[in-house]
Amino acid sequence: MMEYIEVTLSLPSASAQTAVDIAEMTDIGGIYLEDYSDMMDCELVKAINLVDEELMQKDKSTALMHIYFEKDVNLAQAMEYIESRLGAEGIDYQVSYAKVEDTDWLNGWKKYYHPLPVGPITIVPAWQVEEYEKKPDEKILVIDPGLAFGTGSHETTASCIEALAERIVSGDQVLDVGCGSGILSIAALLCGAENALGIDIDPAAARVAKENAALNPFPGQFDALAGNILDEDSDPNLQRALGDKVYDLVVANIVADVIIPLSAKIRRHLKKDGYFITSGILSPRAAEVREALEFNGFTVCETKQKKEWVCYVCKA
Repeated sequence: MMEYIEVTLSLPSASAQTAVDIAEMTDIGGIYLEDYSDMMDCELVKAINLVDEELMQKDKSTALMHIYFEKDVNLAQAMEYIESRLGAEGIDYQVSYAKVEDTDWLNGWKKYYHPLPVGPITIVPAWQVEEYEKKPDEKILVIDPGLAFGTGSHETTASCIEALAERIVSGDQVLDVGCGSGILSIAALLCGAENALGIDIDPAAARVAKENAALNPFPGQFDALAGNILDEDSDPNLQRALGDKVYDLVVANIVADVIIPLSAKIRRHLKKDGYFITSGILSPRAAEVREALEFNGFTVCETKQKKEWVCYVCKA
């Protein structure tokens, strides 16, 4: 039986969804949220008052966010990101750690995943491919969500896929910065890109991206490697992979604090009139990110927003 590290964050219920959105951006853990603040808003609960007394005594002002990490995940790096973003959003929290054993939850989460249409692409979990009935001209993107790296359900991923599908031209070269599961690279290749290169700071993400790409038949080529593109000039592996190469389209679904410095560096890898699609931007940071993009010579030609998440489509 496998052992996991359970991280529990206690925080105000009013900030719970923002905290979940932040944690989901790391895409490296199973998450569930205990939030009883709106329990009495349920019509069934109000109608029959059938609620366990112990449940009624739960603190409705505080939520508990549980995140489960496999032992080989870089826990310190993930928590550094989560805690820095919670701090930036002004969310007070307390954190605790525990070791838990694998139970049926490891596979039980699969029942919550279903085929998800995003623009012209339908994302299908790997274990449902055989039973899924493909429609004529439908593009199927197969992914194994596991516990890690992005599945397409997050608003930022969906916005990026839509923007890619609207702009990819057959034969395009694509660079995917912060590739995670590889879902955006795979989407680009299914839409006609000739090749895509994914880069992620986490070596495990580069491995997972290659595994997901192998589940999808596309005529183009895909590769992924680990590295921090902000440190490209001091990273021999990135220098060899990127060199002076330029791309028709660069996509970066990361966070505002990375997009801002990236906007000063990424143009050298983008063809003239190429597109830079970027998301992972919470709406309170959107103006700041846009200012950095425009300062560094980008023209924002479209803004997409889903809930509190903003996606910019820019032209070099």
